[in-house]
Amino acid sequence: MKLERLIQSIGPVSVRGKTGVEVKGISADSRQVKEGFLFVTLPGRHFNGADYICEAKDRGAVGLVVKNFSEVINHDLAQIKVESPREALGLLANEFFGHPDRELRILGITGTNGKTTVSVLARAILEAAGVSTGLLGTVSYRIRDRSLPSGLTTPAPPHLQFLLAEMKKADCSRVIMEVSSHALEQERVTGIEFRAALFTNLSREHLDYHRTLAAYQKAKLKLFENLHQSWSGDSEKVAILNHDHPLSASIKKLTKASILTYGRGEGADLRADRLRLTREGSFFRLLWRDASYPARISLPGEHNVQNALGAIALALNEGVSPEQSLSCLAEVRNVPGRLESVDAGQDFTVLIDYAHTPDALEKMLAAVKEIYRGRVILVFGCGGDRDRSKRPLMAAAAEERADEIVVTSDNPRSEDPEQIIADIMKGFSSGRNRVKTVVDRREAIAFALSRAAAGDVVIIAGKGHEQEQIFRDRVIPFDDRDVAREILEDGNAIFNNNFKLDKRQVAPG
Repeated sequence: MKLERLIQSIGPVSVRGKTGVEVKGISADSRQVKEGFLFVTLPGRHFNGADYICEAKDRGAVGLVVKNFSEVINHDLAQIKVESPREALGLLANEFFGHPDRELRILGITGTNGKTTVSVLARAILEAAGVSTGLLGTVSYRIRDRSLPSGLTTPAPPHLQFLLAEMKKADCSRVIMEVSSHALEQERVTGIEFRAALFTNLSREHLDYHRTLAAYQKAKLKLFENLHQSWSGDSEKVAILNHDHPLSASIKKLTKASILTYGRGEGADLRADRLRLTREGSFFRLLWRDASYPARISLPGEHNVQNALGAIALALNEGVSPEQSLSCLAEVRNVPGRLESVDAGQDFTVLIDYAHTPDALEKMLAAVKEIYRGRVILVFGCGGDRDRSKRPLMAAAAEERADEIVVTSDNPRSEDPEQIIADIMKGFSSGRNRVKTVVDRREAIAFALSRAAAGDVVIIAGKGHEQEQIFRDRVIPFDDRDVAREILEDGNAIFNNNFKLDKRQVAPG
């Protein structure tokens, strides 16, 4: 595509240099620039894209999108001056890949917790109903039968638009997209037309980036502010809201889209009552309009009933009946890394869960305590280079509901794992005698498993589906599910050099 045509989509402030050149790709990362690429210089907290203009030029960039013109390069190289390079990046990527959103129904899901579960369940329902559906989310990107590894929950605009274009080529008609607060704040979804947007819930998270809960909330609300606007001529847009969360009332006032609510409280459009939680799943009655339907999902916990309601509501908006949705959900056994069971023949339960916020940890533990009668042994940590203020709050949530706790490393990143653990420990009060600290995560998991007796539950929280552990100087393969299974199957996990995992040697307490 010619640069002169491409930049018509952004209405630049001013242009320098030659714009009759062919653009072969777009990138905001100078390291990924190739011959014929357009380089968009983004401002950042730690790096400024404008500092890498010469590197991009040397790699073959044919044009630059800048906040201010650079005087250090040949004036023949095109420079496109814009008010907001971030906004320009989204619009340029959409234009470059031919506006795939105009031929796809993009369904966005945002909130602190539950996005992945809702998205996986909703995609399963739509696929079972014969609706070809792509998925962009935390666990993976799905294009028909292809599963691609997920980097960011919501990818950067060039990659995002590439994936949407691939979904269009694969004849997907719907795309379910998890939309993170970072993506909304950084305008990664600028220019994409959402046909529906779903809100799950909101609690403290990502305050290392957003600084305040109010700023985090404001970022989430951006998905609903302009939801009613249309570039495709489709004026029917729907905001699907968790009736039981107080922020939904604010969203109703904010958005001009139609409203569909789900929840357990009176007044929800789609509602669940008569809830019964068991180890075999959750049973409830689904109420929709003047009809009621007996419902069962295999996923445990009241929070997963809420997630299922969100998925059913999203599917309803796409023309799938409650009966079809419930028939599908009865067959969904698990969502990767969300209370996912590891069974190696042991006489106690092992669950892997992604819970990494105080609210998510509290709800997950409450669900487990309601279903299981044995002791709950919890392994968790907190990620480095992330919101430090939540660390003692995680401890408080754990202390309230777990019988034994092992505090360990999550993804330390550039921080000292022992300091992270020390920050967590500040949140414990009278329950410190039930807490052990083990810096090495594998050893922590082995220790927790060694403490379990018949009927107990070991929960390994925080990383869920993740397959790596990130340190200051290295990234190692690490999947909680695989590690737990290896330890259980081996039966010889060494702890403190001379400890062997043998339940006959372990006394509770």
